[in-house]
Amino acid sequence: MTYLLIILAVLIALVIYHHVGYVALLKLFSHGKRKRLISAKNTKATTHFGILICAYNEQDHIKEKLHNLGAMLYSTDMYAIHVYLDGCTDKTYEEAMLAQAHLATQHVECHLHFNKHNCGKAHGINELIKLTKTNYDVLLFTDVSALLSIDVLTNIDADFKDKKINVITGVYVLDEQATQEQKHYWQYQNNVKSMESSLGAVIGVPGAMFAIRSQYTDLLDESAINDDFILSMNALKNGGKAIVDKNINIVERECDEQSHDYARRVRLGAGNWQQIKVLLTLFNPKLGWVSFNFISHKVLRGIMPLLLALIYVLLFSMALFSNVMLAKLGCGAIALLHGIELTKRVFNITAKIPVVDKVNYILNAYFLALWGIIKYEKGDYKSHWQRVHKGNSEQNGAIKCVKRGIDIIGSALGLIVLSPVMLIVALTIKLTSRGPVLFNQLRVGESSDSFVALFNVLKFRSMVVDAEVKSGAVWASKDDPRITPVGRFIRKTRLDELPQLWNVLVGDMSLIGPRPERPVFYSKLEKDIPYFSQRTYGIKPGISGLAQVMNGYDESIDDARNKIGWDYAYMLSTSSPRSWCYMELTILFKTLVVIFTGKGQ
Repeated sequence: MTYLLIILAVLIALVIYHHVGYVALLKLFSHGKRKRLISAKNTKATTHFGILICAYNEQDHIKEKLHNLGAMLYSTDMYAIHVYLDGCTDKTYEEAMLAQAHLATQHVECHLHFNKHNCGKAHGINELIKLTKTNYDVLLFTDVSALLSIDVLTNIDADFKDKKINVITGVYVLDEQATQEQKHYWQYQNNVKSMESSLGAVIGVPGAMFAIRSQYTDLLDESAINDDFILSMNALKNGGKAIVDKNINIVERECDEQSHDYARRVRLGAGNWQQIKVLLTLFNPKLGWVSFNFISHKVLRGIMPLLLALIYVLLFSMALFSNVMLAKLGCGAIALLHGIELTKRVFNITAKIPVVDKVNYILNAYFLALWGIIKYEKGDYKSHWQRVHKGNSEQNGAIKCVKRGIDIIGSALGLIVLSPVMLIVALTIKLTSRGPVLFNQLRVGESSDSFVALFNVLKFRSMVVDAEVKSGAVWASKDDPRITPVGRFIRKTRLDELPQLWNVLVGDMSLIGPRPERPVFYSKLEKDIPYFSQRTYGIKPGISGLAQVMNGYDESIDDARNKIGWDYAYMLSTSSPRSWCYMELTILFKTLVVIFTGKGQ
């Protein structure tokens, strides 16, 4: 019995070390935020990227994904997209061709590689590696369902100035529709990976996006289950670092339902077991933190289902056949824990019990992983890779509803409270220059797949009458002679925008959103700036916005190109109520700073 108690104690110690001790050691030895050798803002693009995607029946997402990649703030002659269409039976190929034609007009290379038969993801990745490895400095692997921040290539380029780094990934962010258990899991994973990153030894990367130096990218065994993990860890087998760049956001647009999450856990369990066998070279202590983290993080994760199963067997055996009180208490706790979950399922109880639910989720994940190990040893994972599920991503309707409510109340109050100011501005304009007080101009509004809204924006006139009769439609410059003295003041303080409160009230605009652009500039901007038209997709343009307060008025295409990054940052914030609220308040504060300091143009 003493022998069994010792074994039980060792097993429990390993479980505690993996979940608590390892994290504590990382906190002790990690040294905060990694410093770049060169700032992303100050470095010239020198890395030639090949962006690789495997797609199987992705008709709902492929076009959006390719447009997202076409919008990268990076020289278009320094990257190319390669899509392997793995025996798709839906309209993925047709949708990809439409996106490819659109990207070609923006000088973005997009190559489609079509295979008639579904041969599996590992096969597709190998084909892409063979096609691209010798042509690019870095291979960036990404999933169709994930959207990337548009400065991702710029940041990776800056990171790879450090010659010791072989692998780079970003911060994985789940869609707001994900379950709380999934969110907590990835919060934990992101925290662990951040600490591992400070040691240059990130163990495993999200398949949604990771980049590897081409010379360290090896072909996969086509039976590989966790292809992303094996690819990234093979790149470290002879040394080198793997890091997480916190400036890179990877937004996962698909969320697993509980049943789909369970199916994924079974497959991950099989993959974790497989990769221990495949990556034996990482047990080499000469690899330092990479080896230590691999054993502490992934090896223990892979065998954890077996350890827990042994703990359960030992506890119940000792409770039945001995008088060890500790075993009886342990069995009672386990029975209570699982009994609560069973009761909730039988009676369809949705109330959350924070600690109990988290522990049950973790235990369920491990026992599903145990089933994955059994299936793997039975040879069930020799079939081709398949998606866990398909789904449609929808914009958060609650945010749009709240935003419209704020717009109605805010614009109505603004028109009432600011009416004396507007009257003074109107009188001043009338007394100091000839012509109307207000002018209206056609602008592009909210867009969708099938419709683009056009509306007339109202503004206080800040230029002389007929300012564009001779020159035609041109951007205003900083010292534009067409601007009147009063106009210069109201543009600096943004008072010229106040009549747009009426546009907000009637629903043409929002208080905060992307800048409404003139149709006359649209064809030029769409040609020169990839994905420009998508900046108002599903979002009304705003009186103020992140791009407006960060960059001011547009004077050229370069200004518009710089602004689009801020517009996309705002769009990404709408994926989460918390981030959206923070963004709205930030823009409001910066708008007030511009108004009261006269920092507008």
